[in-house]
Amino acid sequence: MMDWWNSLSGAHLFFWTVAIGATLFQILLFLGTMVGGGDFDHSADTDSMAAPGGAEAAVKFLSVRALAAFAVGFGWAGVLFVGEGRSLTAVIAIAILTGLIYTLMIWVIMRMMASMQEDGTLDFQNALGKNGKVYVTVPAARAGDGQVEIMLQGRLITALAVTDFAVALPPLAAITVIKVENNTLVVAPIH
Repeated sequence: MMDWWNSLSGAHLFFWTVAIGATLFQILLFLGTMVGGGDFDHSADTDSMAAPGGAEAAVKFLSVRALAAFAVGFGWAGVLFVGEGRSLTAVIAIAILTGLIYTLMIWVIMRMMASMQEDGTLDFQNALGKNGKVYVTVPAARAGDGQVEIMLQGRLITALAVTDFAVALPPLAAITVIKVENNTLVVAPIH
């Protein structure tokens, strides 16, 4: 093995060094993320192609992970093409193009993964206009709180509810949410 390595010179040695070093670094990034759960991309993040505040905001185009991906693509493309009889300029151009394509692929995959994340926080404003049913009697004219069941953000929830209606709303009565006040739903009966 050492004889082979020592026999490499010039461009061969350069591309093999970049390919092996970048691959090992990318493996370490992957293991660090899996084992430690950490994010190694908070330094060198100078350019985000995502809108701030969105799920994609965490995925940066110029990040440690993206730069490592570029180096992997660049290095291995150089290794594959340097001995094929092409000029060094052509090999470098192919390696740069391959590195950019590989970086773009990694970036797209990371954006897709980031967009699948949800924080799971219920936003009661999303309940406006939703229909449901009374779970615990809702007293008339805001005389107290009752409870209703509604589908909110893809799950069935039980929430505090009041009504301005003059008659109490009994269990299983159909309701609609007309207003939200401090995470309490203001409901009206559906006739």
